[in-house]
Amino acid sequence: MTVPVLNPNEPEYGTKEYYELEYGKGRCFKSYLGNWKPILAQMTKKAVAPWDPPASPYDSYFDAAFSNEVEEYVSRDSTLYRILRKETFQRVGDSWKFFSTDISATQEVASSSTPFASGSTESGPDFDTIEKIEPAWLVTPYETNFFSDITSQWQPYPNNNVAYIKKYFQDVTPNDYDILMTDDVDSARTAANRIESIDRLISDKTESGGTTFVSAATDGDIYYGKSSLVIDRSDSDYSYADAQVDLPDSDAARVLDLGMIDDVFADCLDYAGPNPEYIMLTGPRTLNEIAKLEDDKQRYIGETEVEFTTNGVKTRSGIVAGQNVAAYKSNGYTIPIFTNKHICGENGNNLTTKVTDADIGHIYLINMADMHIRVALPPMYTRTGPEQRLAMDSFDDRHWILAGMQLVATKWQTHGAVKYLKAS
Repeated sequence: MTVPVLNPNEPEYGTKEYYELEYGKGRCFKSYLGNWKPILAQMTKKAVAPWDPPASPYDSYFDAAFSNEVEEYVSRDSTLYRILRKETFQRVGDSWKFFSTDISATQEVASSSTPFASGSTESGPDFDTIEKIEPAWLVTPYETNFFSDITSQWQPYPNNNVAYIKKYFQDVTPNDYDILMTDDVDSARTAANRIESIDRLISDKTESGGTTFVSAATDGDIYYGKSSLVIDRSDSDYSYADAQVDLPDSDAARVLDLGMIDDVFADCLDYAGPNPEYIMLTGPRTLNEIAKLEDDKQRYIGETEVEFTTNGVKTRSGIVAGQNVAAYKSNGYTIPIFTNKHICGENGNNLTTKVTDADIGHIYLINMADMHIRVALPPMYTRTGPEQRLAMDSFDDRHWILAGMQLVATKWQTHGAVKYLKAS
């Protein structure tokens, strides 16, 4: 669905006008955090690493010389944060209305029929509401020391000077966002200011309204950053919040069958409207399993074109900006596939306490129109400066990357998942 715009004059996330308002003019810091200097608000960027040439065969005769890049031997992934569309609280608000059921009003009539036999009464759909969702406030704090910064000036680069440490945390923070947003459905969100996860949003009462797959029937309830309940997964009144989920018969993983994906996607399409824009999100090993099963059926194709933008990914790519990704054919659609290392079940990690034998990841089918990250404060970098050291009576400088956002599904039935899987 297209999210209704509350303030049409508010610039859309990802546009030049939005970045200028937030980063150039420091709107959020002036309005929300006091009269901070706008120059301190800097956009978080990921630097492109230079190529590291091969080592010399005569390196034993010379002092070590390092390139300007430190190699990364850790698992990082920011796919989910990068591909999901962004909206802002300032532009679309914190609430929305919807109707969860239709009125069956059409009758078959003859000349003698009395369609208003019950009386002429005003009628219309009943609206449900999701109200006053709240952002999760995410902060990456760290400290540097005046003396360490001075001594780093004569140490071989790269070293832990202020600029390099800042680059490190700017690089690792989007990975931390993805870890939070790919958390399993068994991780309860009953505390306020928590960010939702994709595994919790793409769930249903069978999975998270009982105790077969989760520790408690309340674990999958949706709070959307609030301290009060928004969606009770075990209550039939909230059946509109059930996604299309394929689950095993018991609390044990099962071997992936591609019919599971096709059936779930067919159910999703019933609610998706005339122009769905789906992606598949899963783990890298799971993608290998899909490819292995699909090769003989010729429904897994090597690639399709998508467009990466400053505001998520578009499955209908532009003429120039298109990039190729893997794709899957189902129900007459070609679905681009994106992978994330943190997906539940991938390599036997990030599992619920009840299903512990999965070794490949969940498979999510996401309609991009009905899920987004709603931003209250885009990632901002600020630090205390030298002028604050005397006031703090300290030689330490404090830094943070601060953001406010919430993962939001404006419709649930259009999304699907195949969960608790193992390789054949």
